[in-house]
Amino acid sequence: MKKFFKIGCLGFIILIALIVVIAVVASGGDDSGSGSGSGSSSNSSKSEEQKAHKVGDTFTVDDKAEVSVTKVEEREQVGNQYANKKASEGGTLVAIQWTVKNISDKPLGAFSTPTINLIDEKGTKYDADIDATSNYAVETNIDDSKIASDLNPGIKVTDVDVFEVSKDSYAKGKWYIEINGSKVQIK
Repeated sequence: MKKFFKIGCLGFIILIALIVVIAVVASGGDDSGSGSGSGSSSNSSKSEEQKAHKVGDTFTVDDKAEVSVTKVEEREQVGNQYANKKASEGGTLVAIQWTVKNISDKPLGAFSTPTINLIDEKGTKYDADIDATSNYAVETNIDDSKIASDLNPGIKVTDVDVFEVSKDSYAKGKWYIEINGSKVQIK
C-alpha cells in the first residue's frame, strides 16, 4: 500500500509539473497576426510595404514591448581575433542590432520576448546563425540580451542577431526584418 501511495504521489507531482509547463508555454508568445499570408494578392503586398518600418523607427509589438532595429551591416566575417565566423562560400552575413523595452506591467519571459527573422521579398524566412550571432555580440561588446531570464517592466536591452544568406540573393530585391509580425525594411 505504501509503495502504491509513493507512485501515486510521484505521478501526481509529475502531472502538476506538466500542467505548469504547458501553461507557461501556452501563455508565452502570442503569434496572432504573424502569419506570412503567402497567397496574398498584390494589393495586400502593397499594404504590407506601406506598413514596413524603417531602420531607427521605434514601434510596439503585442502591446508588451517597444522595439527598434538600430543598425544593419552586411559583413564577410564577424567576431574578433579569438572567436570569429566567416561567411560560407557564396554567402554573406547580415548583422542586426536591435533594442527591446518592456512596456508592460509584468516581466516578459524568455518565450514572451519578441523574436526576429530575416525575410526576403518573396516571404522566405531566415533564422539567425547562432555561432555568428555569438561572435558578433563579442565583437560589438553587446551582451545585455535576455536569453534565459525575464525582461522586467521598464527595462530596455540591446540584442544582436546575424543571418547568413546567399550573397547573390541579398544583392537583389527588398529585405526585411520581421519582429513578431511587424516588418522593418532593411534593404
